[in-house]
Amino acid sequence: MSTTDASDPVRFTVPLKPSIHEKASREDVVGSPMRWQMGNDTMIEGIVVDWTDEPDGGVTLTVEASSPPE
Repeated sequence: MSTTDASDPVRFTVPLKPSIHEKASREDVVGSPMRWQMGNDTMIEGIVVDWTDEPDGGVTLTVEASSPPE
């Protein structure tokens, strides 16, 4: 029995190093688009919906996919 509803948004997490704090803040990032590319192909894209500070100083972003990978 599956506990995942097909209508639920696809979410994935992206761990980032502590140096992200030098380039961006939570206020800048949450709500912003994110695109993951490999070469000239877009693998997945979405909107950052959460920023979690990690004990080591890094950050984990949660991204809600806005389009499925092709």
